[in-house]
Amino acid sequence: MRVACIVPVAVLAAGIKAQATGGAVFEPQGFNVTAALESLGVDVSALPEVEPETPGLSGRSSYAPCPLACSSLTYLFGSDNVLYEGSAVYDAFTASYWAAQQGALSPSCVFKPKTTAEVSILVLIARFYQCPFAVRGGGHAAWAGASNIEDGITVSMENFKQVKVSADLQTVDVGPGLRWVDVFTEVEKSGLSVVGGRMAPVGVPGLILGGGISHFSNKRGWACDNVASFQLVTASGIAINVSPTSYADLYWALRGGGNNFGIVTKFKLVAFPLGQMWGGQRIYTEDKFPAILDALHHFTVEGSATDLDAAQIATFATFPGVGKVSFGNLHYAKPIANAPVFDLWANIAAIQDTTGFRTMSGMANLLNEGAPAPGAYETWWGISLKMDRELLTFVIDTFFAQEATVANVEKILLIMAIQPVTTGALNAMQKNGGNALGLNPANGPYFIVNFNAAWNVAADGPQFHQVINNIIRLVKAEAQRRNFDNDFVYMNYGSEYQDPIGSYGAANKLKLQNISKKYDPTQLFQYLHTAGYKLVKGAPNPGPP
Repeated sequence: MRVACIVPVAVLAAGIKAQATGGAVFEPQGFNVTAALESLGVDVSALPEVEPETPGLSGRSSYAPCPLACSSLTYLFGSDNVLYEGSAVYDAFTASYWAAQQGALSPSCVFKPKTTAEVSILVLIARFYQCPFAVRGGGHAAWAGASNIEDGITVSMENFKQVKVSADLQTVDVGPGLRWVDVFTEVEKSGLSVVGGRMAPVGVPGLILGGGISHFSNKRGWACDNVASFQLVTASGIAINVSPTSYADLYWALRGGGNNFGIVTKFKLVAFPLGQMWGGQRIYTEDKFPAILDALHHFTVEGSATDLDAAQIATFATFPGVGKVSFGNLHYAKPIANAPVFDLWANIAAIQDTTGFRTMSGMANLLNEGAPAPGAYETWWGISLKMDRELLTFVIDTFFAQEATVANVEKILLIMAIQPVTTGALNAMQKNGGNALGLNPANGPYFIVNFNAAWNVAADGPQFHQVINNIIRLVKAEAQRRNFDNDFVYMNYGSEYQDPIGSYGAANKLKLQNISKKYDPTQLFQYLHTAGYKLVKGAPNPGPP
């Protein structure tokens, strides 16, 4: 590594914080990227220069901005930390994306920073050369460009794997290179847990920045509501600590605003005591659907308020040789089996039952069983509605009617899940000034309907997109007719054809845009950091599916 010094990062951060808290702009007009790099110990004169474009040059020119940016990163940090196309390690990296659509993209290089200072330099190098980039945490998104890029730099946060429990056991410092099962496994050694993802392989940063539904949400809110602070590298290359008392507007924006404000290099999560919990999955046949919907509706509107430690999900699918089935996922944050809040479920006969006592890491592994392996073509879609028992029946009937239209298309799975957003969760979301999601407790409770399709043949994708889009169109029309529609789209279930940030409401979107302009006046994280859902446009793919 040829970076001479990283001490000035703290000095720069202190200066910029003084500006911001003193009422001045966060990044002064005429900000000098070269000077900022040099202040971090980078000898800019030693970096390759951009040469004039050669007429008729095709392919990836070594003189184009991104190859030069990649060469600069290699010069500064060594070849072990920068991967190039044509190498086995590069191929292994792109193949490790969960969805085939993501893995099909070919970045100019993959950069693997190890420290926050290296992330700062990466941001400034991208800005210096005007090279687009994407940032990957767990790589668990389901559309091309969510956390990978064609021809730019993909920044892999895989080296940020710290899990550090505070001495008072109140918080845990967590790196963005971790998956949730790794976080749970480590904090369980201290008798703790955190509000995080429910499936083992899901990455930390995407889940938190998009909201983060959890088994503990009925009591504690979503994952984004349980972050004590974020360490964030901004468009100026400065690492700042964002909390309710430091950059409070940015703290609000990071809770649901996605990757639009910088690169998070550390999450300080609120911890709580937890040993074993109870839960698992029960499988039911079609004749049990009315009772399942009764139980789910009762829990959402009444039962959840009587016991904040409970969580419920119902998933629906058709399985060859079995027919229409439902998977009831029940979880309880105490080592008590079949607590009274689950009484309605106790009277429904299941054909399979895996409920029992496990740690949260065990629950995460269990819920991931049967999920498609990495490398399949995937799509996720999500909508939200106000809870209504008759509407639940309409949703289920519409799903199976439309699913039948692709019954002969080869698939790995096509499923729909119903997840309550309870009054308890909505109230817990209001702490520390609330989040950016725009879910109003006064209009709840709600339920989220999310769809997941997985298949092996790329050409079959449009059929799955179309059938899910049809279901959503029919369900939303019926919900509007009954006055039970809701705009909110959960970012982590959004498809490339949806606009989660727009669904937060015009006021919240404008507030997010203004915060972005305050801390990122050149809009680097809108136009150079191209991955994910952007504040400056709607759906990543505005065309029809």
